[in-house]
Amino acid sequence: MCKQFWLKKGYDFVSQERKFSDSRAVVDLGVGKNMVGAINFWLKAFGMTEQNELTDTAHYLFGEEGKDIYLEDIGTIWLLHYLLIKTERASIYNLFFNEFLKEKPEFNKEKLKKWLVNRTESKFAENTIDRDIDVLLRTYLKPKNSKSIEKDFINIFVGLGLLIDKDKKMSIVIDEKPNLPAAIFLYAILDNPDFDNTSSISLKDLRFAKNSVGLIFSLNNDGIYQKIKELERLYPTHLIFTETAGNPVLQFKEKLAKHQILNDYYQ
Repeated sequence: MCKQFWLKKGYDFVSQERKFSDSRAVVDLGVGKNMVGAINFWLKAFGMTEQNELTDTAHYLFGEEGKDIYLEDIGTIWLLHYLLIKTERASIYNLFFNEFLKEKPEFNKEKLKKWLVNRTESKFAENTIDRDIDVLLRTYLKPKNSKSIEKDFINIFVGLGLLIDKDKKMSIVIDEKPNLPAAIFLYAILDNPDFDNTSSISLKDLRFAKNSVGLIFSLNNDGIYQKIKELERLYPTHLIFTETAGNPVLQFKEKLAKHQILNDYYQ
Protein backbone atom coordinates (compact mmCIF):
# COMPACT_ATOMS: atom_id res chain seq x y z
CA MET A 1 0.00 0.00 0.00
CA CYS A 2 1.14 3.55 -0.66
CA LYS A 3 2.36 5.44 2.39
CA GLN A 4 1.69 9.14 2.82
CA PHE A 5 5.12 10.44 1.75
CA TRP A 6 6.20 7.85 -0.81
CA LEU A 7 5.08 9.87 -3.84
CA LYS A 8 7.10 12.93 -2.84
CA LYS A 9 10.08 10.74 -1.94
CA GLY A 10 9.82 8.98 -5.28
CA TYR A 11 9.39 12.25 -7.16
CA ASP A 12 12.58 13.70 -5.64
CA PHE A 13 14.46 10.49 -6.40
CA VAL A 14 13.47 10.44 -10.10
CA SER A 15 13.96 14.20 -10.50
CA GLN A 16 17.60 13.71 -9.50
CA GLU A 17 17.93 11.32 -12.46
CA ARG A 18 18.35 8.29 -10.23
CA LYS A 19 17.03 4.86 -11.14
CA PHE A 20 15.15 2.38 -9.00
CA SER A 21 17.30 -0.41 -10.43
CA ASP A 22 20.50 1.18 -9.10
CA SER A 23 22.23 -0.61 -6.25
CA ARG A 24 22.23 2.64 -4.24
CA ALA A 25 18.46 3.11 -4.47
CA VAL A 26 17.94 1.58 -1.02
CA VAL A 27 20.38 4.06 0.52
CA ASP A 28 19.23 7.08 -1.48
CA LEU A 29 15.54 6.48 -0.68
CA GLY A 30 16.21 5.42 2.89
CA VAL A 31 13.84 2.45 2.69
CA GLY A 32 14.07 -1.34 2.44
CA LYS A 33 14.59 -3.17 -0.84
CA ASN A 34 10.94 -4.19 -1.18
CA MET A 35 9.82 -0.60 -0.57
CA VAL A 36 12.04 0.62 -3.42
CA GLY A 37 9.99 -1.48 -5.82
CA ALA A 38 6.76 -0.40 -4.14
CA ILE A 39 7.54 3.32 -4.53
CA ASN A 40 8.37 2.75 -8.20
CA PHE A 41 5.08 0.88 -8.66
CA TRP A 42 2.95 3.55 -6.99
CA LEU A 43 4.51 6.36 -9.00
CA LYS A 44 3.37 4.55 -12.14
CA ALA A 45 -0.02 3.60 -10.68
CA PHE A 46 -0.85 7.22 -9.84
CA GLY A 47 0.34 8.48 -13.22
CA MET A 48 3.34 10.29 -11.74
CA THR A 49 5.75 8.53 -14.11
CA GLU A 50 5.46 7.17 -17.64
CA GLN A 51 8.33 5.18 -19.13
CA ASN A 52 10.39 6.21 -16.09
CA GLU A 53 9.89 9.91 -16.82
CA LEU A 54 8.03 12.27 -14.50
CA THR A 55 4.68 13.47 -15.84
CA ASP A 56 3.25 16.98 -15.87
CA THR A 57 0.92 15.96 -13.05
CA ALA A 58 3.89 14.91 -10.92
CA HIS A 59 5.63 18.25 -11.49
CA TYR A 60 2.38 20.10 -10.81
CA LEU A 61 1.94 18.49 -7.39
CA PHE A 62 5.48 17.79 -6.21
CA GLY A 63 7.86 20.07 -8.14
CA GLU A 64 9.70 23.16 -6.88
CA GLU A 65 6.45 25.11 -7.13
CA GLY A 66 4.31 22.06 -6.39
CA LYS A 67 0.78 22.75 -5.28
CA ASP A 68 0.76 20.29 -2.39
CA ILE A 69 4.09 18.53 -2.00
CA TYR A 70 3.31 17.12 1.45
CA LEU A 71 -0.29 16.09 0.69
CA GLU A 72 -1.78 18.41 3.29
CA ASP A 73 -4.90 19.30 1.29
CA ILE A 74 -7.82 16.85 1.29
CA GLY A 75 -8.51 17.88 -2.31
CA THR A 76 -5.14 16.45 -3.35
CA ILE A 77 -5.96 13.14 -1.66
CA TRP A 78 -9.26 12.96 -3.57
CA LEU A 79 -7.41 13.87 -6.78
CA LEU A 80 -4.89 11.07 -6.25
CA HIS A 81 -7.72 8.63 -5.56
CA TYR A 82 -9.26 9.64 -8.89
CA LEU A 83 -5.93 9.32 -10.74
CA LEU A 84 -5.25 5.85 -9.31
CA ILE A 85 -8.56 4.58 -10.68
CA LYS A 86 -8.41 6.46 -13.97
CA THR A 87 -4.87 5.42 -14.98
CA GLU A 88 -5.70 1.70 -14.57
CA ARG A 89 -2.05 0.82 -13.96
CA ALA A 90 -3.26 -0.94 -10.81
CA SER A 91 -6.30 -2.48 -12.47
CA ILE A 92 -7.95 -3.86 -9.34
CA TYR A 93 -8.85 -0.33 -8.19
CA ASN A 94 -10.61 0.52 -11.43
CA LEU A 95 -12.53 -2.76 -11.39
CA PHE A 96 -13.39 -2.36 -7.72
CA PHE A 97 -14.91 1.13 -7.95
CA ASN A 98 -16.31 1.01 -11.48
CA GLU A 99 -17.81 -2.47 -11.50
CA PHE A 100 -17.70 -4.49 -8.31
CA LEU A 101 -19.16 -1.91 -5.91
CA LYS A 102 -21.97 -1.13 -8.35
CA GLU A 103 -23.02 -4.77 -8.12
CA LYS A 104 -22.09 -5.51 -4.51
CA PRO A 105 -21.99 -2.44 -2.23
CA GLU A 106 -21.71 -4.83 0.74
CA PHE A 107 -19.11 -7.59 0.59
CA ASN A 108 -16.42 -9.59 2.30
CA LYS A 109 -12.97 -10.52 1.09
CA GLU A 110 -14.06 -13.93 -0.24
CA LYS A 111 -16.86 -12.42 -2.35
CA LEU A 112 -14.45 -9.87 -3.79
CA LYS A 113 -11.87 -12.56 -4.53
CA LYS A 114 -14.40 -14.82 -6.25
CA TRP A 115 -15.67 -11.90 -8.36
CA LEU A 116 -12.14 -10.90 -9.40
CA VAL A 117 -11.17 -14.46 -10.30
CA ASN A 118 -14.25 -14.71 -12.55
CA ARG A 119 -13.85 -11.20 -13.92
CA THR A 120 -10.19 -11.63 -14.87
CA GLU A 121 -10.75 -15.17 -16.17
CA SER A 122 -7.98 -16.45 -13.89
CA LYS A 123 -5.27 -14.43 -15.66
CA PHE A 124 -3.63 -13.94 -12.27
CA ALA A 125 -2.60 -16.45 -9.65
CA GLU A 126 -4.93 -16.59 -6.65
CA ASN A 127 -2.16 -15.60 -4.25
CA THR A 128 -1.55 -12.50 -6.38
CA ILE A 129 -5.24 -11.60 -6.17
CA ASP A 130 -5.20 -12.25 -2.42
CA ARG A 131 -2.26 -9.90 -1.99
CA ASP A 132 -3.81 -7.19 -4.17
CA ILE A 133 -7.08 -7.36 -2.24
CA ASP A 134 -5.25 -7.04 1.08
CA VAL A 135 -3.38 -3.98 -0.18
CA LEU A 136 -6.56 -2.36 -1.51
CA LEU A 137 -8.47 -2.87 1.72
CA ARG A 138 -5.61 -1.60 3.89
CA THR A 139 -5.33 1.45 1.63
CA TYR A 140 -8.91 2.54 2.36
CA LEU A 141 -9.85 0.98 5.71
CA LYS A 142 -8.78 2.41 9.03
CA PRO A 143 -6.82 -0.21 11.02
CA LYS A 144 -8.72 -1.71 13.92
CA ASN A 145 -7.47 -1.53 17.51
CA SER A 146 -4.57 0.72 16.59
CA LYS A 147 -3.28 2.89 19.42
CA SER A 148 -1.29 5.13 17.11
CA ILE A 149 -2.95 7.99 15.24
CA GLU A 150 0.06 8.09 12.94
CA LYS A 151 -0.42 4.43 12.02
CA ASP A 152 -4.12 4.98 11.44
CA PHE A 153 -3.54 7.62 8.80
CA ILE A 154 -0.21 6.60 7.30
CA ASN A 155 -1.96 4.89 4.39
CA ILE A 156 -2.86 7.47 1.85
CA PHE A 157 -6.64 7.09 1.50
CA VAL A 158 -7.73 6.08 5.00
CA GLY A 159 -8.97 9.61 5.74
CA LEU A 160 -11.42 9.60 2.82
CA GLY A 161 -13.79 7.26 4.64
CA LEU A 162 -14.84 5.47 1.47
CA LEU A 163 -15.02 2.00 3.01
CA ILE A 164 -16.20 0.78 6.39
CA ASP A 165 -15.76 -2.61 8.05
CA LYS A 166 -18.29 -3.94 10.54
CA ASP A 167 -18.13 -7.53 11.77
CA LYS A 168 -16.02 -8.64 8.78
CA LYS A 169 -18.60 -7.24 6.36
CA MET A 170 -17.36 -4.29 4.36
CA SER A 171 -19.36 -1.71 2.47
CA ILE A 172 -18.87 1.40 0.38
CA VAL A 173 -20.04 4.67 1.91
CA ILE A 174 -22.35 6.31 -0.64
CA ASP A 175 -23.24 9.80 0.53
CA GLU A 176 -22.76 13.54 -0.17
CA LYS A 177 -18.98 13.57 0.50
CA PRO A 178 -18.88 17.01 2.13
CA ASN A 179 -15.06 17.05 2.21
CA LEU A 180 -14.75 16.45 -1.55
CA PRO A 181 -13.97 19.86 -3.12
CA ALA A 182 -16.27 20.82 -5.98
CA ALA A 183 -13.21 21.71 -8.09
CA ILE A 184 -11.81 18.17 -7.88
CA PHE A 185 -15.29 16.85 -8.72
CA LEU A 186 -15.38 19.11 -11.81
CA TYR A 187 -11.82 18.20 -12.84
CA ALA A 188 -12.78 14.52 -12.87
CA ILE A 189 -15.73 15.30 -15.17
CA LEU A 190 -13.67 17.40 -17.56
CA ASP A 191 -10.87 14.81 -17.60
CA ASN A 192 -13.21 12.00 -18.70
CA PRO A 193 -12.67 11.42 -22.44
CA ASP A 194 -16.20 10.02 -22.79
CA PHE A 195 -17.53 13.53 -22.14
CA ASP A 196 -15.14 15.38 -24.48
CA ASN A 197 -17.55 16.03 -27.34
CA THR A 198 -20.68 16.88 -25.42
CA SER A 199 -22.02 20.05 -23.85
CA SER A 200 -24.47 18.21 -21.59
CA ILE A 201 -24.17 15.21 -19.27
CA SER A 202 -27.13 13.48 -17.68
CA LEU A 203 -27.32 12.84 -13.95
CA LYS A 204 -27.43 9.11 -14.77
CA ASP A 205 -24.08 9.30 -16.58
CA LEU A 206 -22.57 11.44 -13.82
CA ARG A 207 -23.59 8.74 -11.38
CA PHE A 208 -22.99 5.48 -13.24
CA ALA A 209 -20.86 5.92 -16.39
CA LYS A 210 -17.35 4.45 -16.38
CA ASN A 211 -14.97 6.58 -14.30
CA SER A 212 -17.91 8.81 -13.40
CA VAL A 213 -17.79 11.05 -10.35
CA GLY A 214 -20.64 9.02 -8.88
CA LEU A 215 -18.71 5.74 -8.97
CA ILE A 216 -15.19 6.97 -8.26
CA PHE A 217 -16.19 9.24 -5.39
CA SER A 218 -19.17 7.07 -4.30
CA LEU A 219 -21.57 10.00 -4.44
CA ASN A 220 -25.33 9.76 -4.21
CA ASN A 221 -27.68 11.94 -6.28
CA ASP A 222 -27.87 14.61 -3.57
CA GLY A 223 -24.08 14.76 -3.40
CA ILE A 224 -23.78 15.28 -7.15
CA TYR A 225 -26.51 17.91 -7.05
CA GLN A 226 -24.83 19.80 -4.19
CA LYS A 227 -21.44 19.83 -5.93
CA ILE A 228 -22.97 21.16 -9.13
CA LYS A 229 -24.89 23.88 -7.30
CA GLU A 230 -21.61 24.96 -5.73
CA LEU A 231 -19.99 25.00 -9.17
CA GLU A 232 -22.83 27.13 -10.51
CA ARG A 233 -21.84 29.75 -7.93
CA LEU A 234 -18.16 29.47 -8.81
CA TYR A 235 -18.61 29.39 -12.61
CA PRO A 236 -22.02 30.97 -13.33
CA THR A 237 -21.21 31.81 -16.96
CA HIS A 238 -19.83 28.37 -17.75
CA LEU A 239 -22.26 25.73 -16.50
CA ILE A 240 -25.78 25.17 -15.23
CA PHE A 241 -27.84 22.27 -13.88
CA THR A 242 -31.21 22.00 -15.59
CA GLU A 243 -34.07 19.54 -15.73
CA THR A 244 -35.87 18.75 -18.97
CA ALA A 245 -38.78 16.30 -19.03
CA GLY A 246 -37.74 15.03 -15.63
CA ASN A 247 -34.16 14.39 -16.73
CA PRO A 248 -31.54 16.38 -14.70
CA VAL A 249 -28.64 17.47 -16.91
CA LEU A 250 -25.34 19.30 -16.36
CA GLN A 251 -24.93 21.75 -19.26
CA PHE A 252 -21.75 23.60 -20.19
CA LYS A 253 -22.44 27.05 -21.61
CA GLU A 254 -18.75 27.82 -22.17
CA LYS A 255 -15.74 25.53 -22.37
CA LEU A 256 -13.74 25.06 -19.19
CA ALA A 257 -10.09 23.99 -19.09
CA LYS A 258 -9.52 21.25 -16.54
CA HIS A 259 -6.07 22.51 -15.56
CA GLN A 260 -7.45 25.99 -14.92
CA ILE A 261 -9.96 24.43 -12.52
CA LEU A 262 -7.07 22.98 -10.51
CA ASN A 263 -5.22 26.29 -10.60
CA ASP A 264 -8.30 28.08 -9.31
CA TYR A 265 -8.63 25.55 -6.51
CA TYR A 266 -5.02 25.65 -5.32
CA GLN A 267 -4.85 29.43 -5.65
